[in-house]
Amino acid sequence: MGKETLNAWRLGSVVAAAMLAFVVGCSTEVNLTAPYDSIPVVYGLLDLEADTQWVKVNRTWLGEGNQLLAAQVSDSSEYPAGSVGARIVELIPSSSGGVVGTELPTGREWTLRDTLIDNKDISGIFYGPTQRVYYASTAIESLQDDMLYRLELDLPDGKKAQATTTMVESSVGSINQPPPNLPSYKMGFAAVNPDGSATYPNFPFKWTTSPGASLYTASLVVHFEERYYADAALTVLDSTRDKSLTLSVGTRSVSGLNGFQTIDEPFECQRLFGEMSTRLEANPQIRRVLGRYDSEYQMERAFDFVLQVANQDLAIYLDVNETTNSIVQDRPTWTNIEVIDENGEPIGGVGLWGSRSTVGVYGLGYTKQTIQHMQEGDLTAALNFCSPAPSGISDYSCD
Repeated sequence: MGKETLNAWRLGSVVAAAMLAFVVGCSTEVNLTAPYDSIPVVYGLLDLEADTQWVKVNRTWLGEGNQLLAAQVSDSSEYPAGSVGARIVELIPSSSGGVVGTELPTGREWTLRDTLIDNKDISGIFYGPTQRVYYASTAIESLQDDMLYRLELDLPDGKKAQATTTMVESSVGSINQPPPNLPSYKMGFAAVNPDGSATYPNFPFKWTTSPGASLYTASLVVHFEERYYADAALTVLDSTRDKSLTLSVGTRSVSGLNGFQTIDEPFECQRLFGEMSTRLEANPQIRRVLGRYDSEYQMERAFDFVLQVANQDLAIYLDVNETTNSIVQDRPTWTNIEVIDENGEPIGGVGLWGSRSTVGVYGLGYTKQTIQHMQEGDLTAALNFCSPAPSGISDYSCD
């Protein structure tokens, strides 16, 4: 666009704006605030293993003035205490297997009550540290993995919201490797050669998928105690702290929801030593005890293999909101929250109603060569790891 053309375009815009102002009137005030109308924002994840189910129910708002200041006021995004009717209703799945259709209530339901908790991060733009959440106890009447569960909300402005989700069947038996029923099992992350070098296996984590599961996130958790000394000779103990380090093993999507697929996720064991060397401080006045000693089996236990399992609704939500490196940052909006206004008309909802489960094999042991390489290997020697076993049991004891 040439300079003359650009100037003509600017002049035309100014003239058009002036003509519009003349037609509308002399007032220069423009109201950019639409009529106030709140939309419920609902997030809840059911968990079969939990004795209490939690749901977050908020609302959008639009008002005059600085909205950043309004965000610091709890009434902007929260419904008044006791004003929301909330319940979880158990449904029998329809013969077609669909979530929405001809499901019939079983007669069991749980009333959600609201309460204030004070664990909210105050570093964001919203108020804190308190927040209003809704909860129901399922300790006595537990949820069932072969049922559907509908969240129903009656809101004080006359709106109603609901969503229905499936459950994820969880069982420790779904993990095949490491073996869940072998308490003496030891993980071998390194094999030390006679010359002091080491070789690293690829450990084959394996599990069988459960009905209702759509996404698996596998992690390896390392437990250790850090001992802080007042001197480099490690003679004056100042304090101790229990620590853990979580390593990602992998994420797997499941194509079908009927379960009983076998998943093999290999783990490069050298990563354990590499991540420890980069994520932990090498300090001569910090000594690290790898796990705890089990005197019954005369072995050290330091590792957990954990599976976070998501149902289809949660998996879709995570996929849509996954971090992307694309230049296009706009994301499609996905929600399974249905909202009906006071006139019975459907309007857009925001949020997620899904289910998840956590299964794992906990307290896994480790081999003698694993602690040997952690103590002597180039990557981790400076981290001062040692075994919690007595000196008569382990050559690499902290004693």
